[in-house]
Amino acid sequence: MNYKTPGAYVEEQSTFPPSVAQVETAIPAFIGYTELGPKNKPTRISSMLEYEQLFGHAKPEPLAVAFRDGVATAVQTKVNDFKMYYAMQMYFANGGGACYIVSVGPEGYPASVNTVELQAGLDLLKKEDEPTLIVFPDLQDLVPAASDIAAAAKASEVSESNETFATIAKTASKAVADVANSAGPTIQHIIDAAVAKANTYKITNPNDANEVAAAQAAQVVVEAGKAAAAVPNAQVADVKIDIQIAASKFDSVWSSAKSVAESTADFKTSLVSRAGDQVTITKAYNLYNKALDQAELLKDRFVIMDVLGDDAAFRNEVSASGLKYGAAYHPKLKTVLSYDFKDDKVPVTGVYGSRNLADLKANHSELYNQAKQAIESKQVILAPSSAMAGVYAKVDSTAGVFKSPANIGLNYVVAPTVKITTKEQDLLNVDTTYGKSINVIRAFTGKGTLVWGARTLDGNSNEWKYVSVRRFFSMVEESVKKATERFVFEPNTANTWVRVQTMIENFLDQQWRDGALAGSKPEEAYYVSVGLNKTMSAQDILEGRMNIEIGMAAVRPAEFIVLRFSHKLQEA
Repeated sequence: MNYKTPGAYVEEQSTFPPSVAQVETAIPAFIGYTELGPKNKPTRISSMLEYEQLFGHAKPEPLAVAFRDGVATAVQTKVNDFKMYYAMQMYFANGGGACYIVSVGPEGYPASVNTVELQAGLDLLKKEDEPTLIVFPDLQDLVPAASDIAAAAKASEVSESNETFATIAKTASKAVADVANSAGPTIQHIIDAAVAKANTYKITNPNDANEVAAAQAAQVVVEAGKAAAAVPNAQVADVKIDIQIAASKFDSVWSSAKSVAESTADFKTSLVSRAGDQVTITKAYNLYNKALDQAELLKDRFVIMDVLGDDAAFRNEVSASGLKYGAAYHPKLKTVLSYDFKDDKVPVTGVYGSRNLADLKANHSELYNQAKQAIESKQVILAPSSAMAGVYAKVDSTAGVFKSPANIGLNYVVAPTVKITTKEQDLLNVDTTYGKSINVIRAFTGKGTLVWGARTLDGNSNEWKYVSVRRFFSMVEESVKKATERFVFEPNTANTWVRVQTMIENFLDQQWRDGALAGSKPEEAYYVSVGLNKTMSAQDILEGRMNIEIGMAAVRPAEFIVLRFSHKLQEA
């Protein structure tokens, strides 16, 4: 300093080098619908109690209790689509810590889930720097189960010609659902999409065969839209790819039929050739509607079957989705979470003089306790995303981000809804064609329900095959990026390069000592290179670039432990 006034001055010398602070690695953000709380405002919480105080509880589920031969059975008349509350229970029960809640939609629970509102909540997260994982609990039951129509239609024993026409209508139903998906696939969106497409082909001249034929084709879409609206909801991950495939097939059928209808009068003939005649077409619609009724009766969403059919279908659909990053876990966990209920709202049958639980409590206390136990034994089907977010947080806090989030028991879980054998997992864990390895959650006798996989969807890559390696590199990249921002506009000289290199090396040395990097000594575990004629040319310096090269030997999980045994010959 240039001192000018006499006096005593104090100067504090900075002797310690700058350091890299490790960023948080498992701070999820849950986007969905809540009972209370600030709307469209990311809010940081750290406990289930805090969530209940700010955002309320789950939406009460409509339940009924039936007594038969003195035994109480609880029946769920409708499954709500809102799973945020249960997802938070799973998250904190499995080791979750701090997280963000983005509550979307109106005050309280709306009639249905809308992806437009969920997208708005996702856009709000762009202003937050801390979240590293994003979870949409309410997407679980979003898309109508168009795939269930096929099984119901097949069960209705329609004739070959009628079944062909019903297949066209089913395909149209999937296409309409896919169109509605881009705008927010509520039931009303599906109906609106069907009506809008039908209105495009109104009959202005009844004598024009082309217009009549086009209107008949449009009627298929209208019926399909109504059909999609009548079918219960199902897992979005299960049917999304199936809808896309069906939509592409229907687009080709529709464009072909539309072209014929607009240019010639042969469309009606073409339609009749598929379904026989106009009477047969009507019968096909009736059988199709009958199939929808069967689907309504047969579809028990409280005990969801694997609508994918088998692991091969699951693999094909994930491969067709084009996903490249992250790990896809086998869907749907069965939990022991209980539903909310009120005594006067739960109807009771099979007990004289008791219409609901309140009457039962007043008249038959023993039967009331049986009914309560039957209700509390009901289980919730949840996607595994919230449980896995908790596992990520637990592993990061106890071991480190470099530890694979696998071989971890899940709390609050009775069992996966789909049991996977070792032979079946062989096909899921190693995919020689696409490399999209799929981690499964399996139940083991005596061990409970475990996360049994640690690969990414880039399973054929030697660099990013494992979840732990991908997450560790992401952590280091973000940590070093934030630490080096302080050197922006600093002189691009050797003094700055030494400070930056030392700062990063100190950080990586600590990671090596913690066990995140392989090697018996630091130079085997990592290297940091920066400088002229190393990572930069003279032109780079003139253009203001400071290039830093970092190499790390990240540890990889022991995925396959092979024990070799042999007989040793006697030597004496």
